[in-house]
Amino acid sequence: MNKRHIAYLIALILPLSMFGQSVKSDDCNKIKYGTFYFYPANAQNGFAVIRKKSLQEEINLKTSDTSFWKINWTNACEFNLKFIRKSHPISDEEKDFYNAHVSVVKITKITRGYYVFKGGLDSINSKSAMTDTLWFKAR
Repeated sequence: MNKRHIAYLIALILPLSMFGQSVKSDDCNKIKYGTFYFYPANAQNGFAVIRKKSLQEEINLKTSDTSFWKINWTNACEFNLKFIRKSHPISDEEKDFYNAHVSVVKITKITRGYYVFKGGLDSINSKSAMTDTLWFKAR
């Protein structure tokens, strides 16, 4: 392969490899409101996530248990979630844990069918941080 072919190959592949890697503010506006679906790995159930204004509801699709979270958008593609309440009784220990922490979320990629986020407890870089996917349609 000569240098000219390599240059064409780089000119074609490099932009494609970068597509979807950075999220634009306008893209994140599309996910500030709506219903999304979350299917955690190694879990028997999924969740519907309903996001509107400053409230997020997370509904267990198997049990219908719902948790309510206050959303605080810190920039176009990052937000914090602060626990409000659950629809079923929880222990004082669980309530204390939720009230002592905030979930920090950063949207890292948006496609036509899903978006990818990185989230952590109290910090995007915490030991508990994880990367996962929310889908625009239920499975």
